[in-house]
Amino acid sequence: MKSSLSLRLLIAAAISTLIALLATALLLNHFFRGYFEERVHDELEAWLIALTSQTELNEDGRLVVSELDDPRFRQPLSGYYWQAVTEGSVPVLSASLWAEPLDVPRPKERGTIEFASITGSDDAIYRTGTWLITLMQGSGDVEILLTIAVDEAIVENPISQFSRNVSLAMAVLGAFLVLASWFQVRVGLRPLNKVTSEVNAVKSDPSRRLSNDYAIEVAPLVDEVNALLEDQEQSIRNARTRASTLAHGLKTPLTVMRALAQDLRHEDETTISAEIDAQIDDMQHLVERELARTRDQQTRVAASCEVAPVVARVVKAFQRRVGNAKTKWVIEVSSETRCPFDSFALTELLGNLIDNATKWTKDEIRISAAGSKNDGYLEIADNGPGIPEDKFEIAMQQGQRLDDTVPGHGLGLAIIQDMVAKRDAKLTLDHATSGGLLVRIDWGEPAHTITLKT
Repeated sequence: MKSSLSLRLLIAAAISTLIALLATALLLNHFFRGYFEERVHDELEAWLIALTSQTELNEDGRLVVSELDDPRFRQPLSGYYWQAVTEGSVPVLSASLWAEPLDVPRPKERGTIEFASITGSDDAIYRTGTWLITLMQGSGDVEILLTIAVDEAIVENPISQFSRNVSLAMAVLGAFLVLASWFQVRVGLRPLNKVTSEVNAVKSDPSRRLSNDYAIEVAPLVDEVNALLEDQEQSIRNARTRASTLAHGLKTPLTVMRALAQDLRHEDETTISAEIDAQIDDMQHLVERELARTRDQQTRVAASCEVAPVVARVVKAFQRRVGNAKTKWVIEVSSETRCPFDSFALTELLGNLIDNATKWTKDEIRISAAGSKNDGYLEIADNGPGIPEDKFEIAMQQGQRLDDTVPGHGLGLAIIQDMVAKRDAKLTLDHATSGGLLVRIDWGEPAHTITLKT
């Protein structure tokens, strides 16, 4: 299965976004906890100072503490408590702390506030601020342990609420960032879509090249593709030049050999003449097959051309041949018709089909074509004897001839079949309404269904 670059980028963006948001949420929670706990400690310290000012010893040396102004210290189980404890005296508790006093650790140093988290006798957790103060009494100084306590929930609930809010905000932000990443990937990969579009355009016109207005990151790829297209076009030109040179180079020796075989036949050297003719036929068979393959296989990039001018040029060439003067040519090809072959390949294709038709026709050849390079057809029909339907498959096999009395090597339809298959087109044989053979080439979907009328 092919991997998707867009999907990989989106997954990478989603993972990095998730990691960044988790780290941000953890840091925010950490900073908020530190800030809020420091604020609680400040409040505990302020209340301790206020409580200190409310604490005194009466004439009997008994500890007396006035209530703080904050009403929460007077409401039972409000979560806000204070207590004052001195040795040898009954602890003084706030009205909110109506149970037994809290077991608070003694500060290590006098006059220093120490903050702690303790567990009460009821298993409840409290945050406490404690310090030691000294009050003067006639017989000496008296140490008093003052404590302000709040329920742990008073500290933890706001922090938990903040964490939930941060989580919700991070989730919304994460969704937005993933959506933004998707948009960014789509915009960032748009040049690749343009490359695809321009490459498809090159298929229709091999002489075209990719444009140069690409981003710096994509430009090297475009340059390499253009260089490859240049090399491909040069290879095609070289291959066609070599094919043409080979054809002209072999034409004269084969003609001479054929003439020598005729001379031997006139001198009653029929055995030698027949052997030479067989060898010449094999050589022509091989040369025509390889030339056709060379011309077609070198064209790796699909092309297109107008059908009408090529048909007119090929028909004109056949009309000059001896024996075709009385043939009636019926051409039904509009000027807008295009096919998925370049002009060289179409010339080769038409040359083989028309050559076959001229050998068998009585006096009429009909050529019909319509459509675009993406959807169309080409038909060539003659009014000759035709081919039996059970011989269609044999006729399309390479080197197979149904009648040895007619010149040829059985290559025409096989070569055409090879050329057509490489362009995802379809070659079919049928009976023409005029009685002869109908050869039809369809490309694209859906195929047209046209019946020739004579």
